Amino acid sequence: MSKHNENRRDFLKMASGLMLAPTLPMIPGLANAASSEVVVGTWGGDYQRLLQENIEPIVAREGIKVIYDTGNATARNTKVKAERNSRRGSMDVPILGDIDMYDASTAGVFIPPTAQLVPNLVNVIDNFKTAYSIPHIFSAMVLVYNAEKIPNGLKSFNDTLDPKYKGRVAFSDILFNFNTLFVGLAEGGKGDSFDPGQKFLMKLKANQPKVFPSNEAVAAAFKSGEIWIACMWKARALQWRDAGLPLEFVIPEEGAVPVTFEAAVPKNARNQDSAWKYLNAMLDPQGQVAFARTMGYAPTVKNAVLPEDLQKRVGFTEAELARIHPYNLEALASQRASSLDFWNKEFKTGL
Repeated sequence: MSKHNENRRDFLKMASGLMLAPTLPMIPGLANAASSEVVVGTWGGDYQRLLQENIEPIVAREGIKVIYDTGNATARNTKVKAERNSRRGSMDVPILGDIDMYDASTAGVFIPPTAQLVPNLVNVIDNFKTAYSIPHIFSAMVLVYNAEKIPNGLKSFNDTLDPKYKGRVAFSDILFNFNTLFVGLAEGGKGDSFDPGQKFLMKLKANQPKVFPSNEAVAAAFKSGEIWIACMWKARALQWRDAGLPLEFVIPEEGAVPVTFEAAVPKNARNQDSAWKYLNAMLDPQGQVAFARTMGYAPTVKNAVLPEDLQKRVGFTEAELARIHPYNLEALASQRASSLDFWNKEFKTGL
C-alpha cells in the first residue's frame, strides 16, 4: 500500500483536530470557451449548488465565468481518459472521489499541481496531497437511520438484514464503489477488494433494499418515510438533519470508510490558467469553512478555522477514528470496472 493510503487515518485525525484561520480566492469554466471561462465537471445537486455559492464568487472577482459539465463520476472519469489523446479536452476541472481520481491519474492525463500554479496548496495537510490532484473536502461513510422508526438505533451492518427492515434500506447509485467497500467491512473487508462487499450485498438483496439515482433522491425517500436506513456520508447526514429530518447516524461496530473529493487539471484543458485559479479557490479557507458549515464536510487545509461547535460536528472522536479504515487506492482502481458490473448486473437487477 502506498504512503498516501497508509496515512489515511493519520490525515483524518489531523483534519479532525483543525482549529486555525481564514483567507483567499476561486474559479470556474467550459470547453470551446474563452480564457476567462472554466469548465468544471461535477455531480450537480447540492455539491454544484455549493460550488456556485462559495467558489464561483471567488473566481468571478477575477473575471472568470464557470460552466458546469454535470454527470455521474463514472462517466466523468471515462470521459477524461477517453479524451487523453485529443488536442483539447471538454473539461478544465474534473472533480472526482479519490478512487476515481486515482484511476484517472493512472492514464497520465493530469498536470501535477504545484504551489506556483496553486498558491493555496502550501496550506494543504500533507497527507492529503497527491501528485495529480488537490483535495477539496473529506468525510466518512456512516449508517444513517430514522430515529423515530428505529429509536434504539443500529449497531452493525447485520442489523440491516433483519426482515423488519425489508424494503427500508437504501443506497445512492452514484456511490456504488463506496457502498460496496463500506458494507464489505461486515464480511472482513480490508479495503483492498470489493469482493467482501459484494458478498454482503447479495445477502442484503433478499431484504429488497432500494437504490436511488442520487444522494438528493435518498434524502427525499427519508423525508417521505419510504426508507429508514441508508449508507451515506456523515456530512450529508448532518445536512439532512439540519434540514429537519429525524435522522441519526452511527459508525457501525465493523467500522467505516473515508472519502476525499478531489479536483485536477487535464493536460489538454482548454483554459488552464482559469482552471488553476479555480483549484486555488477550492482551497480557499473561506470556501472550506463554508462547505463545513453548509454541507458538513471537513476542511483539507491547515488555515481553515472552524468554530469549536462546528469542529465537533464535522470532525471525528478518537474512538470513531479508530474505526475508520483506510483503503488501497492502487488495488481498488483496477477493480472498478468489475465492481460496477456487479452493482448493475447482479445487485441492482430485480430490485
